[in-house]
Amino acid sequence: MSIVITGITVPEAATIINVIIAALQYSLGLALVALLLYLLPASNSANSWSVAARQVHTSLWPIILRCAPSNASFRIDFFSKLSLISALLVAICGIVTPLGLKQGPMVPSKYRAVDASFIEDTSPLGLATSPRQDFKYGRYCGGLDRVVCPGNTPDTINSTDISPSILEIFSSTPHGPFNMQFRRFYITRDNNLPVTKAQIGVVESMVLRDGIFAAAGLMIDMSDSPGVGFLNHTAPLSKEGAAWSQETLWLEPVTTCVNTNLTIDYVLTEDFNIFRIPDFNLTDRGGFVNLTRERPTISFDGQNINLYEHAYSGAAYSSSYAMKAFKNMTREESYIGKAYPLNSTSASFRVGEMSTMNLAYLSNVTLSQSDIQMACIGYGGGDVSSLSNVAVHCGLFAGPARRTDGGDERVPSIDSRWSQTLHVCASATRASIQTVTFTSNSTRDLGKLQIVRKPSNNPVLWAMENTNMTIGNLNPFWGRVMDKYESDSSLSTVRSNALYLPAGTVDIIGAVLSGQPSTVPGAAWSQVYTASTNLDDLDYSGKSNYAVLTKWQSLLAGNPELGHAQIRNRIWTDIVANSLVGLETHPKLIAATLRPSVGYDLRYGIPLLIAFIIWVPSCVASVLVLLLGLLKVSHIRNIINHTAVGRLALGHSALTTENSAGPAKDSEPVYPSESEWQKTTGKTIISFRPIVDVQQTGNEVLYSGLAERPRDFEQ
Repeated sequence: MSIVITGITVPEAATIINVIIAALQYSLGLALVALLLYLLPASNSANSWSVAARQVHTSLWPIILRCAPSNASFRIDFFSKLSLISALLVAICGIVTPLGLKQGPMVPSKYRAVDASFIEDTSPLGLATSPRQDFKYGRYCGGLDRVVCPGNTPDTINSTDISPSILEIFSSTPHGPFNMQFRRFYITRDNNLPVTKAQIGVVESMVLRDGIFAAAGLMIDMSDSPGVGFLNHTAPLSKEGAAWSQETLWLEPVTTCVNTNLTIDYVLTEDFNIFRIPDFNLTDRGGFVNLTRERPTISFDGQNINLYEHAYSGAAYSSSYAMKAFKNMTREESYIGKAYPLNSTSASFRVGEMSTMNLAYLSNVTLSQSDIQMACIGYGGGDVSSLSNVAVHCGLFAGPARRTDGGDERVPSIDSRWSQTLHVCASATRASIQTVTFTSNSTRDLGKLQIVRKPSNNPVLWAMENTNMTIGNLNPFWGRVMDKYESDSSLSTVRSNALYLPAGTVDIIGAVLSGQPSTVPGAAWSQVYTASTNLDDLDYSGKSNYAVLTKWQSLLAGNPELGHAQIRNRIWTDIVANSLVGLETHPKLIAATLRPSVGYDLRYGIPLLIAFIIWVPSCVASVLVLLLGLLKVSHIRNIINHTAVGRLALGHSALTTENSAGPAKDSEPVYPSESEWQKTTGKTIISFRPIVDVQQTGNEVLYSGLAERPRDFEQ
């Protein structure tokens, strides 16, 4: 049987209990002494008076009634007050000290090898995940015409089989292309051969979530550093919960954005549709008048990629060709604040919503989109596939519409003024090995796993296929491989903390290829950067999902360049998390059982610290005087006995005035032992005659009379 009280914490409950106990302790002592005095006969033995006096003087009654003498010697007065202060301090400690208690973290015990079992994901994402048994890896090589894939023979040109040597190399560690599969897939046939095709779509969008969490086959990070880690989750069979760490393959989106210093400005008219604005202006905020006169360049230094150069190049070329659309306008013809009228037919984007735009976004630009796009991404389908040709994706983005006339953005009105910024972004995918630490409670709920990740500090060997094939003909396999392959001529290798994924066919055509889950990261970027309606149903624009719009606005509020990068990274992470699962699993783990702990706020321990400061020297000094023989136990016993009120009343106490004569030197002891005194003289009856009225004049005490003894006290 138990009771439940709401509105208080455990430390507060402990404090309340201590207050109640202290109140009981002191009030009960006062009450019992009061009852004792009420029932105390006027005549008692000396022994009884000694016991009664001890009870009265050790209670709070002398303090409450202020009966203690005020002219005692300094030593006695000091220790008397110190005892009182100490008693009050101990009472305060009992009340205040528990308030500092709080639940501490779960502390891991010693790490050891333990059995682990699979954790099922019952979320919508987990329920939508296809069974793994029918999945089949495969690959095609070539663009419009098929070519022989690396490691295969010419007679396998129409086959989807992967070379055994390639499988062996990129399966040598669990951190490669064969550690991932499509989350949802279906089996179809191509040239009468079974192939596995991905079902790309967002089952459960996570762009509104924050932090890092687990899902079926993945760790998903939606913090300021988004990304996904590949792991088929297992957890120790522990009722108390456990902590363990694992090294996993991690893919992170990396994006840099540049402000074009151009804005789209418009006024809502009477017949407005906020998502279909017929007429608007492109306003120069410095993007035209201050456009650089130098041709932007992109450095190609292996894996040392500079995404800012890519984004800046894309922004410069985009603005340059936009100026050509305005009748070859020059920089001198523009100025900051100049507005260029446009309409829905002269621009290839939708005004009024956050949208993806082509770098050549004006319809009367003669240069093709692919030409400007290449100036930003830095590669084309005819370039050789290599580690230096990193899969970069570029695009132009119109930010969420912001009201510029001071009105409430949540209430569009006629003649209200709005503006959208334009940013060019460049993105790539970075693979790394991360050390992920898991903490589980006593449940087996995947959603309640606490996850912390950090990059591995040790450089590892990364590899991709070394061929002379072009990007348009090959989706190269990549991943971490064993050190023995470092000098393999069929591989391009680099020892590093991370690998930027190389460009392949998927980065040109923008579609996931059958049997190759490793093409999903590139296809996800194509969806993020494609100015099409492929993802309209997901509403990443916030057009019909105000929560998403508010999320994007909050990211853009502090730093628009960083905010736009965060938006692209989160959308990419959402698409990849809904499209891939990891296969790496561990039936045994090096784990530590979690033990509960208690935390304490030291501020609430200050009264206890003061009491401890008084207690330590007092106890140390008293122990020393006892051990050194400076104070004998017999002396303590004599003081107690000879200050008893019974002895004092009979004159059998060793307490005398300073001038009183003591016993003769060789005479018998005047004072019997305590046990002997209690058996003999201590039984002497002493009567108490209550004083009715006491008056004090100077140093003289006058008694006006004595109370009449009650009849039941008469002998």
